[in-house]
Amino acid sequence: MLKKYYTAIVIALVALLSLGTGLFLGTTQSRIQDLVDQTINLSGNTSGVTAPDFKLFWEVWQKVKQESIVQNINDQDLFYGAIRGIVGSLKDPYSIFLTPVETKKFNEELSGSFEGIGAEIGFNKNKILSIIAPLPGTPAERAGLKAGDMIFKINSEETGNMSLDEAVSKIRGTKGTQVILSIFREGDSEPKDYTITRDKIAIESVKWEMKKSGEKDVAYVKISHFNGDTADKFAKFVLPIMQKNPQGIILDLRNNPGGFLDASVRIASHWVGSDVVVIEQEKGDKRTPLNGGGIARFGDIPTIILVNGGSASASEIVAGALQDHGKAKLVGEKTFGKGSVQELQSLSDGSTVKLTIAKWLTPKGTSISDKGITPDVEVKITDKDFEVKLDPQLDKALELLGK
Repeated sequence: MLKKYYTAIVIALVALLSLGTGLFLGTTQSRIQDLVDQTINLSGNTSGVTAPDFKLFWEVWQKVKQESIVQNINDQDLFYGAIRGIVGSLKDPYSIFLTPVETKKFNEELSGSFEGIGAEIGFNKNKILSIIAPLPGTPAERAGLKAGDMIFKINSEETGNMSLDEAVSKIRGTKGTQVILSIFREGDSEPKDYTITRDKIAIESVKWEMKKSGEKDVAYVKISHFNGDTADKFAKFVLPIMQKNPQGIILDLRNNPGGFLDASVRIASHWVGSDVVVIEQEKGDKRTPLNGGGIARFGDIPTIILVNGGSASASEIVAGALQDHGKAKLVGEKTFGKGSVQELQSLSDGSTVKLTIAKWLTPKGTSISDKGITPDVEVKITDKDFEVKLDPQLDKALELLGK
């Protein structure tokens, strides 16, 4: 989940490294060390702090340049690799550095249009590269990938030592080309190869339709991603839905990997009004409640939220808020368990750094990190259900609303 937030310390360090690349243009190592000392002093955290010795950095840089058997080493790649090392030292799978090219691809995905297989990937609680959610109507979903599938290989290359951005770059690609993923699924005895043809992925983040539950009319709303325009699109559907006078609402957040924090707060507001949607927990256990706004037009309509292991981040915020306030029952499977907030900060050369700056709690103060949210009614979808296109989770939701 993303929000705007200022990260002065990281930016200062990146700026120092940017200055550091000028060593070969006349800047001295001693000057770099002076700048490091000044930054530490300016940060106000001087007690017990030992300034890093940048002589070691340049010693390694020069050895790599002069002695590595790898030829044609690009200074820019070395430089970006050093920055990745800074962020990687946090040992946080959600904090990453993105080059300008990677940033462009990331922004394309958030805008809802890119080329690839249409799956959100990340690391599971065991730090194994996994499918968080295959997006609806995409090559990933059509190939049969499921939330929780572990990716052992990409085109025969093992993923054990891959960073997240490296894995994404290998999976994404031009429409019409293919990628082979070696997938291990819980319950299987060995990995299985999936050959997937990449396509243009256009994410329609919100759609709705009316369904029948016995004699009752039920509005079914599917949110596949919390993009920058999702809350506005959802708001445009509120009046048409209300004009249908639904006697129940099904909010489908299955395989929704999340997105923007403010989108989740705005959408939850349609049920909880100005009540607390989520609590941010920052350093020092500082807790800041984020309240909704506007009129809770759906607040008195019986609601069921469909969730599964691919429901993560912003999806879990909405599900947790409505569950805590008694505005909805959850049906399906336990959610992913991503209870943290990331900030995406633009840097001077078009690159970005994405950092975890807070954890979040449900309105009742519950942390779901690595645990997920347990549904009120657990219903699983089997491989056989998927193959014959049955949806017992949706069927159960309709059954409960029809009573």
